[in-house]
Amino acid sequence: MPHIKATLLSKYKIIHEDDDTLIVFNKPAGIHIAEGETKTIIDKIKNLKVERLETSNKDVFDYFYNTQKFKYHQVCLQCYHKQEKGEAKLDLPSLAEIRWIAKTYGTSVQNIAKLRENHKIFVYHENNKAVSYIGIHIDGSVGFLYTRPKYRDQGYSAKIQNELFKITKGPIFAQILEDNQISIDRHRVNHWKFNRYKIYWLFNKPF
Repeated sequence: MPHIKATLLSKYKIIHEDDDTLIVFNKPAGIHIAEGETKTIIDKIKNLKVERLETSNKDVFDYFYNTQKFKYHQVCLQCYHKQEKGEAKLDLPSLAEIRWIAKTYGTSVQNIAKLRENHKIFVYHENNKAVSYIGIHIDGSVGFLYTRPKYRDQGYSAKIQNELFKITKGPIFAQILEDNQISIDRHRVNHWKFNRYKIYWLFNKPF
């Protein structure tokens, strides 16, 4: 699955691996990812200090939800996109643009500055003006998509995504809250394909 492929391209630690189950720790994102046999996952995870758990196994989600090991939860749909070719017309954000991104996205300047340092956040300019931005979350998923209000409904979201795909390494995937129908519809219009998995998140440390 894309989220596992993205983790294996990053710094990770194998917690458990056998023919049926894989549990890994994505070090940069601080996320444990568990896929496979329910009992094995539960036995391995329940006594670990886990801040964020990601799985497509609903039985694992239900177990930890009921035991209240985690404070928060969310359910996402996962979608993916093909790799594009060509020269991307994206720029790393300036200091002023870092502040703009942090303010409009609702995160810290330090967080955006770190993404810039790692070439994970980009700005799309038109006539020397920043129109949109897009980035890659620390877990490898595409996100941070934003377009200035006056430029919306003009195809910029698809354009900036296609530009990012030209330079993205690894799988191109996104995770969308299952009740965010507007975002789901927008991704479908932009030719994202949804797989059959729901991705269950349990976490104590907010993202």
